[in-house]
Amino acid sequence: MKKLLLLITVFFTIVFTGQAQRRVILHHQGTASMYNTISTAITASAAGDTIYISAGNFIEDLHINKELTIFGAGHHPSTTAATGITEVSGAVYVRAGAIKGKIEGLYCDDISMSAYNASDLTGYAISRCNMRNITLPTTITFSSSFVVSESIIRGTTNINNCTTYIFEKNIFGNYIQYAKYGLFANNVFLLGTANSLCYPGSECTFENNIIYYNNTTPSYLLRNSNNIALHKNLIISDYDYQTNPIADNTFTSNQIAATADAASVFTSWDGTTTIYAYDFDLHLQAPYDAINGDDGTQIGIYGTKDNLDNPTPYKDNCAPVIPLIEEKTISRTTNTDGDLPIQFKISAQNN
Repeated sequence: MKKLLLLITVFFTIVFTGQAQRRVILHHQGTASMYNTISTAITASAAGDTIYISAGNFIEDLHINKELTIFGAGHHPSTTAATGITEVSGAVYVRAGAIKGKIEGLYCDDISMSAYNASDLTGYAISRCNMRNITLPTTITFSSSFVVSESIIRGTTNINNCTTYIFEKNIFGNYIQYAKYGLFANNVFLLGTANSLCYPGSECTFENNIIYYNNTTPSYLLRNSNNIALHKNLIISDYDYQTNPIADNTFTSNQIAATADAASVFTSWDGTTTIYAYDFDLHLQAPYDAINGDDGTQIGIYGTKDNLDNPTPYKDNCAPVIPLIEEKTISRTTNTDGDLPIQFKISAQNN
């Protein structure tokens, strides 16, 4: 019963956003409290709490220093038409103490774990977010995997020489910095003539990805990098990296598609644009849809790698796992009984 009341409170908070102020709900041990800013909800929270953020633009920096699960309303136009997106115009600082926490369903600027040098963020997860840049803590080893999945990363990804992390089923618009001892699987890299795929890096694995890279210096794909393993990727380039691999790195079972054929790789993409747009359809077209990884599933974001924590394909609408408000109708006037007619449609999310 308490959980049902909490969900009702969350739904009505999100439904009325746009007709009232932005709201944030803190769920603590079965009790819901409402706040006007995300920061005040974080301050009032305790480890293990859940925070639900309504749609709207929250102009504030966030300092997350506890084990919190944070849900926004989402960022994809197809699932936020009734509510609007949840946007954070400011930095999101994930700090020491946030171990095993989670962020899902936000559109934000930078996510930084280095500004306050979090000592360990073991088990932390970021999913279904659209962020500008992401920076991991400085030179730490996660005792269990740090995971970023099903997200859009518009700018750079700075690994900061951390180890034991996974980036899977993401869409990257720029290169990876200071990557070391990590796994990048089933991602799409729309790099074009960008600086590199990885610069610098060592001991990383790139597997089952689709990489669009057309820099005039082919060796810059892995610039100042060594012992990088590229396996079962589709590389869209006019240079044959599989036949002529970059020295000090390993290329196995990769396939090459010429840039002249780039527009035919995905269902909807012009073959040159590197700034991701929501109307792109990154499902693979024939014959590329028949390229599988070692686990027998498709390469790219709609495949999975069998040893990852979340063996499900990329979710097209990027909706968070909380129930989704698909439609809302709120009358502008009361009826003859003095009631305000309200209708809304809510769908459960299976994953």
